[in-house]
Amino acid sequence: MPYALRHAGTGELLACRQTNSYQLAYYGLLLWDDAPQEEARLNALLLSERYTAAAAEREWGPSRDDRRKDRLEAEWEQVQELANWRPVLLTEHEAKMGNVKLRNDPSLRVCLRDGRIEADAAYRR
Repeated sequence: MPYALRHAGTGELLACRQTNSYQLAYYGLLLWDDAPQEEARLNALLLSERYTAAAAEREWGPSRDDRRKDRLEAEWEQVQELANWRPVLLTEHEAKMGNVKLRNDPSLRVCLRDGRIEADAAYRR
């Protein structure tokens, strides 16, 4: 049975653009054979392009001190957000249904709520 990352607050399962074994691009759930450790979770979030390291490097304010403060706040927000994404064990059926409900469409999000896989339009946290 595969592992996925589930957002503790929303129930969303992490998905992103990937390439299959035939070198075809698709949008689907990120899955692991074993529970992903913290470094793999961080890499998955970066791969999903939800939370980029570049976001912390943007110009934030007029002064250098303001930019540094805002950059540190952005980095801390990313650390806190990482803690919200936790490994969850899915059945093969749930993993397949999650990808079916995504329909290869990055504007959709798939959530695991009350043991059911549901598709929602993308939203902002």
